[in-house]
This record gives sequence, structure tokens and C-alpha cells, in this order.
Amino acid sequence: MIIDVHRHLVIKGTVQRSYILGASRSFSMMYNKSNKTNVTPREYIDDIVRKEIDGQADNIIVEMDKAGVDISVIFAVDYGLLLGEAQIHIFEQNRMYADIAKRHAGRMIPFMAIDPRREGGLKHCEQAYYEWGMKGFKLHAGVGYLPDDPVCNWVYEKATEWNIPIMCHTGGAPAVPLRWECSRPSYFASAAARYPDATFILAHAGDIGWWQEAMQAAAWLPNVYLDLSLWQKPYRKMPPEQFYQWLRHLTDMVGADKIMFASDAPHPNFHLRLPEWAKVFTSLGKEFSEEEKNLILSGTARKVLRL
Repeated sequence: MIIDVHRHLVIKGTVQRSYILGASRSFSMMYNKSNKTNVTPREYIDDIVRKEIDGQADNIIVEMDKAGVDISVIFAVDYGLLLGEAQIHIFEQNRMYADIAKRHAGRMIPFMAIDPRREGGLKHCEQAYYEWGMKGFKLHAGVGYLPDDPVCNWVYEKATEWNIPIMCHTGGAPAVPLRWECSRPSYFASAAARYPDATFILAHAGDIGWWQEAMQAAAWLPNVYLDLSLWQKPYRKMPPEQFYQWLRHLTDMVGADKIMFASDAPHPNFHLRLPEWAKVFTSLGKEFSEEEKNLILSGTARKVLRL
């Protein structure tokens, strides 16, 4: 079994134009380095990203089937207070994600994206949890708050009460005015230490700059887990043996029971499509036990998601 704990949908009107334009500068640069191409930011948007628009996620299910992925955790990102509201408000986006998960019942699990500072956020999330069946929170502190600030406490309190995980962006960000320093794993670690009964997932395992910080948090705190989304890009840039050595070290330090397979599609998909990324882990060599492999692919996620 394979569970992808980190995936976004590509739906018109859900992302701000300023984010798309800024992010295309970073993503096209990364794409060109991985694929030895010379795609412009505009071409990246028009020729690559637009092909992924999939309003009901039907194509995602086809891709999941090809990759052998049984379940994907899906969520939006709440950039609204920083960049201005998207054409489709984040409250409506959360409802859309819940509806799409119901359309693909048993294959998708929706989390609710929220900026904790947002007016009406608590009431909205109560509706999303009780009425729409959303199963976790998604936080991106890079929009301008610190994860250990009291403004976030209601999210951690509700995650504890409802027994649902919190997906926390950690690591870098594209060329938009996000506050990188707010996405350091250490800030979420401080919050996790104050809320030991809440489950924190450090998305991207801290990314290439802060992975050791994320590793330290997962090694010290029982309620902190790591997802491996976004690591397709460094995988493409290094010999496979080097990536496996890194993964072996990470596993030795925190345990496979703290690590989860993830993609962060769509953008990392353009570096390594989901079937190829899944194969990286299903093909782990003798350096990894079958138990470790199964934990990374689905066992840890089953525990965190309470499946």
C-alpha cells in the first residue's frame, strides 16, 4: 500500500495571479536545471502547468493508479491575507476539496487550509470538520505569522480535541513575498512541545536547507513526523546512491515510523512524475528492511491519519 500525504489540486481560480507569476520564475528555473531546457516563466505556466488543470481530480486518480498510490491527502494553501483573496475564497476552496474527496471516496483525504489569523477561521473549520468531514489542518506560516505565536493556539487546540494532524509547511518558497524565516522547523517544534497531544507533520522534512532541524525535531518530539514531498528535485540532482544514503541516515536518526512518502504535486511532478517517485521507494534496496519500507510508504501515514 502507498499513501501520498501531500498533494494539491490544480483548479482555476484557487491561486492568486501574483503567486502564479512569482512562482513561475522559481519553478521554471528549477525545471530547466532538472530537464536541461530553456523554458520561460510564461511558457512554464502556459505549456506545462495548464495541462494539469483537473477540476474534479479524475486525472489524478488515473495517475495514482499508474503509480500504485492508494490514497492521497489533498489540501489547498491559504495565501489570502498576504496576497489578497483568490478568485475562489479559501473557505469555498476547502469545501471544494471536501466534495472532491467525497467524489473519490476511499482514495482522497481532505485537510482544511487556514491562516489562523483569519476572521471566522475557527467557525469555518468547525463546519469543515463536523459537516464536511475534513481530516486535518494545513498551515503555511510563510504568509506572515510565527508557528509558536499564540494566534495559532486555537488550531493546535482543535487538532488535539479532534485528534487530527496538522500539515506544516517547512523549508523554502518560490519568488513571492513569503517570509521564509516563519517556515523554519524549529518554530513548529516549539509549538509541538507545547501541544504534545497534537500531531505535527513537517512538510518537505525541512527542505534542503533545514532538513537537519526537522530531523532533530522528529528525533526529540514523539508528536512530530516528516513528509518527503519536494525531494524529487534534489533526487534528480544527485546520484541515486547519495539520495539513498541520505534517506538511510534520516531513517537511522528518527526511525521509519516518523517518515512518510509524499509528492507535493503538481510542481514536483514536473521533475519526477508520481509513478517514478513512488518507484524510488518501492525499489529501496537491502539497506532498508521490509518493515522500514512499508512504514515509509504507508504504515506511518496510517498511524498519523488513524486509518
